[in-house]
Amino acid sequence: MLGANLIVSSYVVIRAGCPVAMSIDNTDQVQVTCGTIGVDAFEFVLQREALRALVELGTDALAEIDGVRSRCAG
Repeated sequence: MLGANLIVSSYVVIRAGCPVAMSIDNTDQVQVTCGTIGVDAFEFVLQREALRALVELGTDALAEIDGVRSRCAG
C-alpha cells in the first residue's frame, strides 16, 4: 500500500442503463463493474466500510435529487 486511502483518482460518468454488477471478493470487500467487460468496463473495489459510506452518501443524494425534482414539478 502506498500509504493513502485512495490509490487511483478517476472521473467517470455512469448514465442510466449502464450495466452495473458486483462480486464479493472476500469477506471484507466487493468488486463493482460498470459497463461491459472487454468493451468499456470500469472496475473498482470497495472495502466493507467504504461501501457502507458510499451507500449512505447515495441514499442522501437520492433524497436530495428527489426533493429538487418535486420542487421543480410542483
